[in-house]
Amino acid sequence: MLRKSDYEERILKEIRKLPIEALPKLYRLISLIKEEFLSREAVSERLNEGINHKRTRSLLSTSKSNWARDVIMDREDRI
Repeated sequence: MLRKSDYEERILKEIRKLPIEALPKLYRLISLIKEEFLSREAVSERLNEGINHKRTRSLLSTSKSNWARDVIMDREDRI
């Protein structure tokens, strides 16, 4: 199992590979993920009912672009 510093290093390497135009979008996604992990509501719902997909979907829907399409395009770039 990797240590926290190993994960941080891997994440930073991936971020450094991104074009500067992608950084604001990445920041928004990280903020959404952080909110999902740290909000008390999400924690209590996860414990009682599992992951709240409706809430996650609503958070991602506030994005200015199509997140699913971006993920698909990233995957195609790697092929």
